[in-house]
Amino acid sequence: MSRRLRITFDGPEAFRLEFDRNIAKGGAFVPGVDDLELRELVEVEVSLEFANERRTLEAEVVHVAEGAGVAVQFLRSAADVRDEFSPLLARAQKTRPAGDASTAWELPDLDEMEGIEVAPALPQAERRRSPRARARVPATLDSSSARIQGVTRDLSETGALISADASELPLGKKVKLKLRNPDTGDPVEVSAEVTRHVETAGTVAAVSVDFDVPPAQKPDLAALVRAAEQAHQQRSASGISGRIEELGMPNLIQMLGRSSPRGTLSATSGTEEGVLAFESGSLRYARLGATSGLKALGRMLQWTAGSFEFHAHVDPLEVEDPPLRLEAALLEATRRLDEAARAGTPRLHPKARFHVDRAALASAGTLAKIEEAVLDLAAAGFSVRRILDVVPEDDAQVSEALAALVERGILSPSR
Repeated sequence: MSRRLRITFDGPEAFRLEFDRNIAKGGAFVPGVDDLELRELVEVEVSLEFANERRTLEAEVVHVAEGAGVAVQFLRSAADVRDEFSPLLARAQKTRPAGDASTAWELPDLDEMEGIEVAPALPQAERRRSPRARARVPATLDSSSARIQGVTRDLSETGALISADASELPLGKKVKLKLRNPDTGDPVEVSAEVTRHVETAGTVAAVSVDFDVPPAQKPDLAALVRAAEQAHQQRSASGISGRIEELGMPNLIQMLGRSSPRGTLSATSGTEEGVLAFESGSLRYARLGATSGLKALGRMLQWTAGSFEFHAHVDPLEVEDPPLRLEAALLEATRRLDEAARAGTPRLHPKARFHVDRAALASAGTLAKIEEAVLDLAAAGFSVRRILDVVPEDDAQVSEALAALVERGILSPSR
């Protein structure tokens, strides 16, 4: 579960001031909290005591002001947030005093914020809004160029935020989104448009889409959304949640795997969300962005901070890898991490991309198979992180291949 922060406004003047400075731009400043990490996902409860109203929005930490607080950017668009709060602002009858020289925090322009891309806002008449609630449903994004598997983070009748590596889906891209009703198992496929990228270094950690639903399809979608929300609420009520740093990912996975015959563990670190499921002592699946299996498990084992949720039920995915014995999977993933640490391969920045020296390539002779795969992706403009995600070999082998190509002068990093 994401950590919940709270901003309380006792009077309309303070709310109007924060709305003008930050909320209208799609963000807020939360004072008195500075023990969060950049890119960590949180929930922000905005409490308007003067109007007896509360709103909760998912957000990402974009700045930590030590000793003062944190700046967050909401995962919904600035236009959407304005639509949500403008009616409440109308209740604030008093205006901000003239000549106010307060030095309260102000968010920078959204175009300057790193980590989230936002598509241009649609005209008011074209926007159809409904509040999103946390709900986990397997999701498949289909476009003319890619088919991407993911899981929803939140869901409504007008859109969804989906944990998925959607680097191949640019903003404004039209897609088909397939969801499955958790009660009946019936699929619902809707047309959608990519409106937001939630980025991590070198790739996309999640994608937000807005739905285009014909009237005849709305009842089925509404039933799916209700079922997904109820399932999440029921599982959260009977499950456990907490902070990764309290136990550590290795201990957390071992403890839950041994104490429960089955379950699904979702964990968030920064902007990334991973999920793994186990049953009868086996790892049924592990997913983190574009990676799966031992590769995804190994990366999650390295997380030292973030949040987690666990419930004693397996959320089935449309496509699952062959199951692995959980203890054996943990041992193998740990072994790979240890080998990578001992190898001491130079680390390249996850966002780094490469220039290919064709002359050096021509004189290089035969390349190993993994080097050929890495070279093809580098030549296509993939970042280091995307290369690590796409090449199926473990991260240590891919990093070694990259380092070898750089050392031989075939690739040179360029950002």
